[in-house]
Amino acid sequence: MISKSDLLKLVKKEFSTTLKVMRAYPQEKHDFKPHERSQEAVRLMSTFVFEMYLLESFIFGEVLDRNKFKDYKPASTNVVIADFEKSGLQVLSKLEAFSDADLNKTVEFGGRKFLADEFALMMICDQIHHRGQLSVYVRMAGGKVPSIYGPSADDSATNL
Repeated sequence: MISKSDLLKLVKKEFSTTLKVMRAYPQEKHDFKPHERSQEAVRLMSTFVFEMYLLESFIFGEVLDRNKFKDYKPASTNVVIADFEKSGLQVLSKLEAFSDADLNKTVEFGGRKFLADEFALMMICDQIHHRGQLSVYVRMAGGKVPSIYGPSADDSATNL
């Protein structure tokens, strides 16, 4: 089990980093996809909003509407960035109100049972995975990849 304070620190850090990568994406290329089997950039970014929705539904007990994500079609990257920022701040606020014991409750997802903290970590890992995909989109779409965990060839502030 991860402590609430460690989980909060991790969620805040990864949330901030994901926002930084999303903001680095060239807004005018929201429909870009690097391959025919790839998602459009705006749809890939929508995954981050959906992960926050899953956290709210499964950890905090919000009502789950499975059609909500299917019907979510933001018109631009700015819209999805604003939605991710709003939902991420809501999750952080709710997580701050949680106790360590709350993180030890069992949630069911995809036919499996998880402790709430394990589910949160899985969502964070999935966010990191999709953020890695997005960083490739940023470069391919002509944007500048920001520093994520260390220096980036495009980020002069961290360029060594």
